[in-house]
Amino acid sequence: MQRREGAAVLRWLQTEQRLQKGFDAFAIALRATLDDLVQTASDARAVWRAAPKVLGDCNNPETYSIPQAETAYAWLHMLDRYVRTWLALEHLVRSSLLPMGKLGIRALDVGTGPGPSAFATHDFFAALEEYALATASPHWRQPPEIMCVECAPGMNHIRHLLAERLAITGTPRSVLAMTRELHDFGSLHPARERRQLENNLRNQYDEYFNEHRGEWDADPVYTSEEANREASSHHRYRLFTFSNFLTTLDIVSTFQDTIEEILADAHAGSVLLMIGARGGHYPTIRERIAKLAEVGRFRRHNDTGVVASAHAELDQRIGEEVRSFYRRLKQLAVELPANGADGAGLRRELENHCPMTFKPSTVLAFRK
Repeated sequence: MQRREGAAVLRWLQTEQRLQKGFDAFAIALRATLDDLVQTASDARAVWRAAPKVLGDCNNPETYSIPQAETAYAWLHMLDRYVRTWLALEHLVRSSLLPMGKLGIRALDVGTGPGPSAFATHDFFAALEEYALATASPHWRQPPEIMCVECAPGMNHIRHLLAERLAITGTPRSVLAMTRELHDFGSLHPARERRQLENNLRNQYDEYFNEHRGEWDADPVYTSEEANREASSHHRYRLFTFSNFLTTLDIVSTFQDTIEEILADAHAGSVLLMIGARGGHYPTIRERIAKLAEVGRFRRHNDTGVVASAHAELDQRIGEEVRSFYRRLKQLAVELPANGADGAGLRRELENHCPMTFKPSTVLAFRK
């Protein structure tokens, strides 16, 4: 179906400017959320102090123990990574690899942070629902349900604020699924949890007083078939997104067993999507994940793609939003601290009038 109709879908998304409209709504919600989070001179200085570490050492979990680091991350990375994820999903359509299901898409976004990839995934599949309605193509109706995996409370707080604000201002209410999260990726054991859930459901009873027999009695809440059907849908995902998570070889090693388990558990037609940097240790990470995917019977189906916000001609808009919030920081703080050489470099980029540059990402996909 994607081979036959994928090009038409992408043309419709382009003609209807679905990425631009989603970006605009997301940028407005992010701007308001950042304003709510930073209201004093102290807040502004804390965000500015965290900014160099968020840019230069965002892979280090200790970075997010710095006050307001999550806010700095959302300010500097959120919009760019939203666009790159949307373009990565378009790449899947071109490669006939976009996961689809009879009842829609459940996605597991691992290492979500404040949610750039999760919000982009939601909005992309919500746009497909609009396409299905506009063109009377019901098989493209793919309602999204995104489960986020994120351990940092500050990141989860920002994502919750954004999801609630977007729902209020007109985004489909399915975005509110992102107010839920799993805190520990290593504790995810889908098959074991389904067995436990089915057992729990089978052992639920409604108690009542049996007037006829003159004693208390109980009936099962679920039949065995109902319990099995309900449990079978638990932690069933069609799309696994690793975009801000697998940043070091140590993290890959730490979560190797969990990655193998969830991929082995996935049904045929599921897709593993990796979006990451191009250089450094990332090529080695991709090779390690490729081996784990093979163990889970996923096969690499596409050449490594490259996505950048400049490809959608949104890099200038992102730069405007980033600079606008910088002006707010300066206004609140009156005088921002020097912040070392990295802070000085960031200040020069924010204060000159040249277009800001945003790094591209590689896209790698595996399908089961």
